[in-house]
Amino acid sequence: MSQEPPASELQKLIEQVKASIDWEGFDKERVEKAIRETLASLDPVKLHYLENCVGCAACAPACPYYPVSEKYGPVEKAELARHIYRKEATILGKLFGPLLNARKPKSAKDLDEIVEALYRCTNCGACYVSCPFGIDSGAIIRSMLGSIATKSGRVPTLIAIFEVVERERLFLKMPALMQIWSDVMKKAEQAIGKPLPYDKKGAEYFLLVNLSDVMFYPDGVIGAIKILDRAGLDWTLPSKPLAFRPPIAAVIALSKQTKETLTMLDSDISSYNPKNVVVLDGGFVYPWMRFELPKALGRRPSYRVLHIVELLAKLIREGRLKLKPSDDKVTWHDPCQLARRGGVTEEPNLVLSAASKGFRKLPHHGAESYCCGGGGGIGCMNLQMIEEMAKLVGMPPEYLLKGEKEKRFVEKTMEAWSIAVKRKIDDIRRSGAKIVVTACPVCMHSIAGGAQLYGLNIEVKHIAAYVAERLE
Repeated sequence: MSQEPPASELQKLIEQVKASIDWEGFDKERVEKAIRETLASLDPVKLHYLENCVGCAACAPACPYYPVSEKYGPVEKAELARHIYRKEATILGKLFGPLLNARKPKSAKDLDEIVEALYRCTNCGACYVSCPFGIDSGAIIRSMLGSIATKSGRVPTLIAIFEVVERERLFLKMPALMQIWSDVMKKAEQAIGKPLPYDKKGAEYFLLVNLSDVMFYPDGVIGAIKILDRAGLDWTLPSKPLAFRPPIAAVIALSKQTKETLTMLDSDISSYNPKNVVVLDGGFVYPWMRFELPKALGRRPSYRVLHIVELLAKLIREGRLKLKPSDDKVTWHDPCQLARRGGVTEEPNLVLSAASKGFRKLPHHGAESYCCGGGGGIGCMNLQMIEEMAKLVGMPPEYLLKGEKEKRFVEKTMEAWSIAVKRKIDDIRRSGAKIVVTACPVCMHSIAGGAQLYGLNIEVKHIAAYVAERLE
């Protein structure tokens, strides 16, 4: 794809975003402000997580990054948040300070330690389900440490830029991205042999296709369109993308920006007045649209949100979708946000059992599934990803990094991921599957990369693409 020069508006915005990023220094006033804002946002649930951990470390073996180093055990990483909480919010911490491990970051090294802990956590929820006291260390790490790190300036440049691109909807002015959207939609029209039902009002199903969907699994988007058409549903989709991968702001723990993005997206969707919104992304997009959207809006949305695999299961149960089962040795990888945090564990088994007589579960599946190691923004801390995204926005890759220190951090994160993903690849190898079906772009990228790294010959597909291949 040819490299287009960035529009002046985008160039100006990128310069503004990069001016706020600081991977080298330690601005004490900025860090203090970040801590105050973060502590002010704590709710009773997070206070429970901060105050009631007994430090038993039962969560440690469940974490994908624990095999990288014992210091990456969830209890160890969350303890960095507790240090700050004790110092700022407890009387004993204020009085006795270091005696109670109550302290705040005082140097660039302290801040770097927080950032490293943050980007060794995928927020997969495995620590939560393994904790005997119901402590969700991942929620503390991703929200509290994430907020402090980002507001202090330690934020991945790539994610920071795309967060603003999504919130300001500048992707609509980026020719390369819009060309990808247009190409996929043309192929989808050819696949069903008629024009797509764009922008209908009051349809029963609204297929929310985001830019990340067409970029990372175009066959999944086309497959979903074929399925909705074949099932004879009353459905529609937007003629232009409404978001990149909403809400990207949540990945870097920017709560105000997250609310702004979700509010804007809800306004657009509501203008179509659909009964149901179908999402293709089983990563963080699913729980934010399904469970967090009402909190952000302060009310329930006027539509129901469901994942494509939930719709597929419903259509198969009702006999509205007929499949020709294959003999493929196929398995399902549970995206953590869809299964462990979303509770969608049985529907994929029903769908794939109908699609292939060779379907088998992974040794670790459902709520006990192994994480792919790429969530929580870790999948973007990858030089290959940075190069590919730089091409799309029309600039050199080094422009999406704030100097050598961030580059070294990305390289170190890639090394850690290469260890974290091995457990997942070994699990797939034990299953004997030759095709891995899933529903999250990060999982697909991480599993495909891990399989290549450890010499496992498999295909990785989106569930909608796989099912569409088996339509009667």
